[in-house]
Amino acid sequence: MNLGLDLSMRLQQKLSFQMIQSLKLLQVNTLQLEQMLKTELEMNPVLEASDELEAEQEQDEQEEKEKEEDLKDEASEKEDEKELEVTEDDVNWEEYLEEGFDMGSRVSEETDPNKEHWEPQPVSQVSLEEHLMTQLNDKNPEEKQKLLVTFLIDSLEPDGYLRLSLKDIADFLGISEAEVEEALKVIWTMEPPGLGARSLQECLKLQLIAKHKENSLAMRIIVETWELFEKLKLPEIARQCGVDVHEVQAAIDEIKTLHPKPGSLITGENPSTIIPDLVVEKVDGEFMVMINDRNVPMLHINRSYMQLIKRGGPAKKEVKNYIREKLNSAAWLVRSIEQRRTTMLRVMSAIVERQRDFFEKGPPNLNPLKLQDIATMVGMHISTVSRVTSNKYVQTPYGIYELKYFFTESMGQDLAGDDVSAEKIRNRIRELVENENTKKPMSDQKLSDILSREGFSVARRTVAKYREQQRILPARMRQKYD
Repeated sequence: MNLGLDLSMRLQQKLSFQMIQSLKLLQVNTLQLEQMLKTELEMNPVLEASDELEAEQEQDEQEEKEKEEDLKDEASEKEDEKELEVTEDDVNWEEYLEEGFDMGSRVSEETDPNKEHWEPQPVSQVSLEEHLMTQLNDKNPEEKQKLLVTFLIDSLEPDGYLRLSLKDIADFLGISEAEVEEALKVIWTMEPPGLGARSLQECLKLQLIAKHKENSLAMRIIVETWELFEKLKLPEIARQCGVDVHEVQAAIDEIKTLHPKPGSLITGENPSTIIPDLVVEKVDGEFMVMINDRNVPMLHINRSYMQLIKRGGPAKKEVKNYIREKLNSAAWLVRSIEQRRTTMLRVMSAIVERQRDFFEKGPPNLNPLKLQDIATMVGMHISTVSRVTSNKYVQTPYGIYELKYFFTESMGQDLAGDDVSAEKIRNRIRELVENENTKKPMSDQKLSDILSREGFSVARRTVAKYREQQRILPARMRQKYD
């Protein structure tokens, strides 16, 4: 083994904190940007929001007008007030910064310790346990049974199912299975029907019982022909039940009205609100792209701190270094936000140009498009375009769409020689299924043949994949007997 020193030169690019921050701003959506800027406003004292500044100026002007009206005929009081006025230059910023500004904290003497701060609270929602316990208290069972039913309620899954076996519960509590089953029957009588079921079959049975359909054909199908029902083999079900296939179809339509996860009726998640980051509107025959950032605070740098650095003064070196660092950070943030706006507008404008057919005619007319195509158009790296289009939405004349929606692979060319996107193929498959004869639904091979005749070369397996992506059932499960 030989030991020695080796000198070499190499170039290495490292991302600074500011560059990382700029890339992060580019990737977040409008809501996330709003939260980030609010946090930055709290952490960086040299940053101010323009809306707050305008509000303060309007308030000052209004107060000034009121003062002028009140003191219109009192010249002496005006003179007294002029003597009491303090200009910005009279403020000893050095003393203020040294005594009232904590270098390691965001609290200053301007903060009112008695001021109440209110945080937005989510709207309260009754949980499944609370919903069932209220019903249990109304039933007023004996104490032992109440404790056992409470244990079962706490054991329910969010969808309302009981997935623990009665034997395991009985062994854990040291009681018989019969006692556990009696307690479970109490839950079966609660609303919504189907709670406490141990399988989908039992869940549907409980809901039919609650509707007094114990002797219906729908109940017979669930109890006697469950395996055939899972495969929707209607003719076989009709033969086994000794009824007409049209009656089976009507019974299955009734079963479809039941809820497979009754617990979600209580604990269902609130749908998230999508706020578009961009807006595309047609004005005078041309599409205009706008940034939807009305709720995003407009930032600017506090002039007082800038003047402090320019004038100098007897303030401590640590204080000035701290303010200078915050000024540089604020300036970079303001530039990054403006760069983000410009980049988003350029990318969205390029998308509108390439997807002109979509914005003119609607969703079915989506052309093949890749991230690299937009990156070439706007002269940016593909990773930058990917960040811009990630987790962002645009409001169009046809609804709100995710920016990633406009990027779809090419599936060849149609009879006219134009490129065909995968999204256009999916839309065509959905259109064919919606207009098919439900008595004789088209198979995947039949759909593939129709698409081929229309100039779309799509294999049967590709049709099956696109059909499943749109949650369209196979042909045998789409068949109806009217």
